[in-house]
Amino acid sequence: MTTNPHDPRPAGEGATPDALRWQLRALRQDAVPDRDLWAGIEPRLQRRPQAVGTQRTPWLALAASLLLVAGVAGVWQARPPAGDAGATALVEARRLSADYRRALDALPAAAADTRTLAPAIDELDRSAAQIRRALARDPDSRLLLEQLRRTYARRLALSQRVLVG
Repeated sequence: MTTNPHDPRPAGEGATPDALRWQLRALRQDAVPDRDLWAGIEPRLQRRPQAVGTQRTPWLALAASLLLVAGVAGVWQARPPAGDAGATALVEARRLSADYRRALDALPAAAADTRTLAPAIDELDRSAAQIRRALARDPDSRLLLEQLRRTYARRLALSQRVLVG
C-alpha cells in the first residue's frame, strides 16, 4: 500500500510501464549550456593528424617483417616428411631460434630503447626459454614448436612496433 500522494498508481496495484514512463518524463529537464560549445569543437575537427615517427622507420619495419617471413618460410620448407616425426620438432626449434636471433640482430640499435615495453619483451623472452626447455624434454611436440613460433613472432612484432613508434 502506498502513501505517496504523487504516486499515480491506485493503492495495492503494481506500476504499469506507461505510468512509470510518464513519471520519468516528468523528471526530465533540458539544460542549455551557458556558452557556445561548437566554437571549441570545430577547430579540433579540422586539424590534420600529425605524422607519427620518421620517414626511415617504415622501411626498417618492412625489412624486419620480410626477414621474419623468410626465416619462417625457410624453416617450413626444411621440414622433413610427416612420417619422420621423431625429434624433428626439436631440430626445427633450433633452426627457428637461429632465424629468430638473426632477425633480432638485423633490427636497428634504436630498438634497444624499449623502456616502456621492456616488461612485455622480457616476458616473451622468458616464455620462449621455457618452451625451448619443454622441447628438450619432449622433442616430438609439434604443439610446443607452434607455440615457440607464435612467441617469436610476437616478440619480433613488438620490437617492430618500438621502431615504428
